[in-house]
Amino acid sequence: MGLNEILKDRIPKFRDPHDDVWQSLWRGGMAEFFAVAMFVFLGSGSVAAVQDLLGEARLEVAALTLISLAHGFAIMILVYSIGEVSGGNINPAITWALLLTNKMSVLRALTYWAFQLTGAVCGAAILRSLHPQILRLGLGCHGLHPQFSPAQGLWCEIVFTFIFVFVVFATAVSPFAGKMAPLSGEDYGPGKLTPFAIGMTIMCLHTVGIPMTGASMNPARSFGPAIVNGCWNNHWIYWVGPFIGSSMAAWTAQLIFLSHLRAITKVFEITRGRRTEAEPGENYGQLQEVQGQFVGDKGGQI
Repeated sequence: MGLNEILKDRIPKFRDPHDDVWQSLWRGGMAEFFAVAMFVFLGSGSVAAVQDLLGEARLEVAALTLISLAHGFAIMILVYSIGEVSGGNINPAITWALLLTNKMSVLRALTYWAFQLTGAVCGAAILRSLHPQILRLGLGCHGLHPQFSPAQGLWCEIVFTFIFVFVVFATAVSPFAGKMAPLSGEDYGPGKLTPFAIGMTIMCLHTVGIPMTGASMNPARSFGPAIVNGCWNNHWIYWVGPFIGSSMAAWTAQLIFLSHLRAITKVFEITRGRRTEAEPGENYGQLQEVQGQFVGDKGGQI
């Protein structure tokens, strides 16, 4: 295989002529806009609700639980809602990971980012408009724990985002993840429980990360409240951390879940007690090219 063929499979196209038609980009972008706006509204709104009840400086177990549940269930509901329209990114770091692994064109990624960030600002602005001045205690702005240095905060966001994006790739992007993945196996993976797995991951990570950095993992979630409320302290952490973490997770998941599909399929068959003496082409014929991302049943790589 020549260098041109290798680069063709590794470097994202600027525009996919089959996928990036105007109607598809518009619908996907608008789905991301509304989903991110709702997520910022619900996530930041849960923080504002806790602040209204408990005061600005208090973070009790009840408050931590409420905020974590709100973020986790919000993501789960929204991925269920728009997953079949845009893929349910709802996060510029997820879009970046898909672009990095050649699962999305540059044009679609730029479109999603524009709609995601605009939606985040709109969601934060709507939330602010619903609260009187006396109750606007940050309205969900992210910030570091006073005892944390910026370097520690950056490392936290890298780790949190790595875990989150790894789960996304394992449950939604992997060709064995079920009906919400680009390639659907008969009974592999969580299938329609994928949004539930992603939402529960967000909930768990918020439970751990809120006392440290606020557990952003999502530049849009941090960007909207920062624009509307002017909270810019250490804001760069909530961009650099998620993008580094998502890059590391994407490359790791690419190695584990998205390369050598025939070999992975063989492992799945063996672990499920279905090993047969048939030829590989008979067992693994489902690994056909789908949306230009997967190679046929001769054991090629993504």
